Amino acid sequence: MRRTPSPAPAPTAAERVRSILAAAHSMTVVSDGRHHEIRRLDGTGAMGHFHLHAAWEGDGTPSPVRVPVRLELTDIAPTPVRDRLRARVTLTGVLRAPYDPDATDSTCMEFGQGVLEESGGRAYVTLQELEAAELDPLATGEAGILTHLVDDHADLV
Repeated sequence: MRRTPSPAPAPTAAERVRSILAAAHSMTVVSDGRHHEIRRLDGTGAMGHFHLHAAWEGDGTPSPVRVPVRLELTDIAPTPVRDRLRARVTLTGVLRAPYDPDATDSTCMEFGQGVLEESGGRAYVTLQELEAAELDPLATGEAGILTHLVDDHADLV
């Protein structure tokens, strides 16, 4: 008797968020009432521009400057399909200084909450879940692989 392999489990919300962050080519930063569109993320993904850490819990007084920030990312299918919008990710938190869109160094962000919105609903992700999540090994190469298949091997797709 031949056994059919069971399908791989669906990725968790944290795994999806982590993969979207790694593969992102653009994002919107909303801070101080301003929207900053960041395009062509230079190959480091969204987290090359922001580094996340837990909310301040140290002794003494936290930094007097605490600027709320929201990062918005959209996962779009790289090839033409019926519904190209696959997911939206929103990360909220605070910055210790006003956001500078021209900064060359990574911006420090105290993580508040992560939200993944997909056709199946909304899921919330904590920093601990995000840090423990496995990155999809194909996430950063998916667009190139699928585009190559559609462009150069359309007869097989």
